[in-house]
Order: sequence, then C-alpha cells, then structure tokens
Amino acid sequence: MTVGDALARHYAEHGLPADGGESDPWFRVRIGPLTIRLPNPPSRRRAVFFHDVNHILTGYNTVFSDGEMVIAGFEVGAGCGRFGIAWFINLVMMAFGLVLRPRAIFHAFVRGRRCSSIYHRHEDRAELRTRTVADLRNALAMEGAVSSADTRDRIAFLVWSVIAWVVTLGATAAAIALIWVLAVTVTAVARAVA
Repeated sequence: MTVGDALARHYAEHGLPADGGESDPWFRVRIGPLTIRLPNPPSRRRAVFFHDVNHILTGYNTVFSDGEMVIAGFEVGAGCGRFGIAWFINLVMMAFGLVLRPRAIFHAFVRGRRCSSIYHRHEDRAELRTRTVADLRNALAMEGAVSSADTRDRIAFLVWSVIAWVVTLGATAAAIALIWVLAVTVTAVARAVA
C-alpha cells in the first residue's frame, strides 16, 4: 500500500477531510466525549502531513490520551527538524504523557532515537505519497527491532523530559498571564464606560 492510499484510509477512518485538515482554519482535539476547536496556523498545516504519516508508519493510534501522547515521545526522540510547531505540540503532549503513560513515552522516545525522522526527508509530499508504507518504514529504519535503552537514551530522555515540562509550564504561565491581562483590560474598559 502506498503512503497516499494509507493516508486516505486513515483520514476516512477518522472522519477527516481528504487533506487531513491542512486547509481548514481550525482543527479539532477530541478528549473523550469533549471536542475542542483550535486555530490551525500555517505552521501546523505544514507539519500535519508528516505527523499523520508517522501515525501510519508507527501504528500509534490517534486517541488523545494514548497514541497522541506516545507519538509525541516518538517524534521528540526522532526529531521534528525545522517544524517549530511540531516541537512545541510534541513537547507539551510528551509532558502530559509523562504523567499518564511514562513507560510508553519512554519506549516511543527510544524507538524514535533509533529511526530517521520523516521531518528531515528530502522528498516532497507528492513523492512521499507514492512510496509504499513498507519501503518508507525501511528507509526510516523503523523495520528493525528496537534494542533496549542504553545510558545515552536515558540521559537524553531525562533532558527532553525537563525541556517538555519547561515548555509546558511556560506556555501555561503565558496563557494565564494573557487571560489575566485581558480580564483586567475588559474590567478597566467596563469601568471607564460606566
């Protein structure tokens, strides 16, 4: 099966548009019965193809509290290249995964370290779509068995775990500060008008 065919099936199975939502101004995050709509900036639109291909290549599901957290560990381990938004989202998801699924995150991270990253491929999307899933897995060194973690893997995991928490806590603090500033501004405007 080609990557393009596998993506089409993946999108159909998950109720996504044929382009995986790249052209949509919003994307959905499903957490159990709750669906949250978030802005879909151009940087995320460029990265979503590679992320979705990684789901197909790794076999990790798209359940928020399972596969999305695990694939985050994998992508941090393999690297996200110049895709800053992929680094950010994966680090935040990895931080959550460290609480909910630490062993799975660690194993996925080590698996990622043993692979090449699709985010670093020289082929364009059209060319990647024509490759077979098995061929691309082989090209990224995903077909081999994952050996046990060594000391370097454990140190790298610790460092990236700290980075994941710093990014997550920093983003949370920034969001809280923004909400506070907005609340103070709205209150001040309301008082001035009254």
